[in-house]
Amino acid sequence: MYKSNTLELVNTWGGWLNRVEWKYFSTITYKFDIKPNRNEKIMLQLEDYLCKNIDRYSMFWIMEHTSNGYQTHNHLLLDGDGIKEEVNDFLLKKNLVNEKFIRHYDFEHEKGASHYVCKFIKSDNVRYGISYSDDFKL
Repeated sequence: MYKSNTLELVNTWGGWLNRVEWKYFSTITYKFDIKPNRNEKIMLQLEDYLCKNIDRYSMFWIMEHTSNGYQTHNHLLLDGDGIKEEVNDFLLKKNLVNEKFIRHYDFEHEKGASHYVCKFIKSDNVRYGISYSDDFKL
């Protein structure tokens, strides 16, 4: 069984994710109670949607539970021309969010990826994924 302390795991994931020149850190909070299994399906559908609509992109997403302990919330790292608009379009068409529930911020490279997405990486309740276009190399 793999054993690691949280700091080591966060630093390893953060270091690997820092290999990408991310443009945005985004948060998605649903307007409904979305359970983890449904959230994962939504994020996989978003991955497919981006593959079909953006020539060159990368996305890392991680699901965490909101402060109420049961509703899911997502943090994303994004790169690609028009990716913010495509993420918004996908979620709004599915009626999962209002515009106020999606936030996109410029990625501050000096903070590093672990600052944005790795705080819950070791939790048993977290789910995450990475998606990128065929010509994007990690």
